[in-house]
Amino acid sequence: MMENDSPMVKITNIHKVFFPDMHVLCGIDLEVKKGETVAILGASGSGKSTLLRCINFLEEPTAGKVVVDGITIEAGEKDKLRNGRIRDIRKRTGMCFQAFNLFPHMTVLENIIEGPVTVLHQKKEAATAYAEQLLQWIGLSEKRDEHPSRLSGGQQQRVAIARSLAMKPKVMLFDEPTSALDPELVGEVVEVMERLAKEGMTIIAVTHELHFARDVADRILIMDNGNWVEQGPPEKIFNNPEQERTRQFLAHIL
Repeated sequence: MMENDSPMVKITNIHKVFFPDMHVLCGIDLEVKKGETVAILGASGSGKSTLLRCINFLEEPTAGKVVVDGITIEAGEKDKLRNGRIRDIRKRTGMCFQAFNLFPHMTVLENIIEGPVTVLHQKKEAATAYAEQLLQWIGLSEKRDEHPSRLSGGQQQRVAIARSLAMKPKVMLFDEPTSALDPELVGEVVEVMERLAKEGMTIIAVTHELHFARDVADRILIMDNGNWVEQGPPEKIFNNPEQERTRQFLAHIL
């Protein structure tokens, strides 16, 4: 899964303060290697989703540095090329949210090709051909001409993943992608994430899906109050955690 030692994602001393005095991230450091799958666990409100949004600058960090695929951005810097670097990072980072965020007036196929055509300026024919490959890969070829309202929640989330993959990202960020799904639909989304990991995609996933964290992730990080509490391989975190806060958290969710 992991191919070399150079980080695909590196964040250094990331702080996020929501004024007046809500310190959500407190100096977070993280390196993720190319092809590595990292699962981030923690209680609601611990800062997990904010961290993901700081990686692609959907949230502006208050302080710190973000590097994605060699592109570096310092929090608060003001140079004229910064917006272009943010766009470059966003092109390299697909993101899948709790809500599916599909365009309701577009078909499944139209949702998937919208980004490549409008942002990457691909020809519609090429974007459509790749979208059809992605639909086959997620098992939804027969839904290409349906609108999102006619899909189950699990199907909509799989389309949302395909839409992100259509941009050919280097990194996939997952923000609790199964939390809005009925329990019987969770497995089909986790299966797609697992296949992505096996095929070498770099993944950072905020999740409460313990099967994914235990069986798919190379590394698990536990967050609490904007800090890392503990990190390590799944077997260590689940079977022999060092920190009492980790044991309390796992006891609550297991």
